[in-house]
Amino acid sequence: MDKLHIRHEGNDKTDSELENVMDGLGLHNDDKRLLPCLAARIDLTFESNRDEAVFLEGLLVASSMRTVYSVPKHRQYLRGGYSSEPFVAEAAARVIFQRIRGLQDRITTLVNVRNAYKTAFPTALEHYLISGLISKGTRGELVARTLLTLAHDCHYLENVFPNETVDPSTEKTLSPAVSFNHAIPVIDYLKALIPEYYRDTVLQSTPQNMQGKTLEEAFRGAV
Repeated sequence: MDKLHIRHEGNDKTDSELENVMDGLGLHNDDKRLLPCLAARIDLTFESNRDEAVFLEGLLVASSMRTVYSVPKHRQYLRGGYSSEPFVAEAAARVIFQRIRGLQDRITTLVNVRNAYKTAFPTALEHYLISGLISKGTRGELVARTLLTLAHDCHYLENVFPNETVDPSTEKTLSPAVSFNHAIPVIDYLKALIPEYYRDTVLQSTPQNMQGKTLEEAFRGAV
């Protein structure tokens, strides 16, 4: 896991090349730092008709464990992505956590980290889309993956993270040692995913074509 962690963090040469390209696109420093790990965490699809995007995808293949799926005969670009690999996803999640935590003077409380996740994560993706890095044809799938991933990570930070110490305001503090590979109960996950205003409506819904349990009763205890 440590080796995978290093691959997602990059090195001096990779970081320099990445920043040179992204500087030309007018992206902020926070967006630059999150790109390699977000690409692995939610599997970004790069735009094949943008030179900067083609270069960045090749850079991620060379330095951040992105897999090449196909290369056209003209070899002007490649098609790549991140296959379903738990170890790679876990390493990317840890790097995202550390980098988001470091955005605002070493965030130390869970509330602040969750808030930073909810802003930094989507904001970076928005900037990638606006700059033309990400294929617009996959925006729907990208939004769905982003929401599902954010729900998982925010629930984990709120409920699963070990309680090490308690500060005077009773908020849990955070350790840099973090692991996102914990299973989450289905109902808890849905509560994290669904806005509070609609939560009861969804959880208390029943099948329309037959008599049955509510969604909450049917999935109680499921993980």
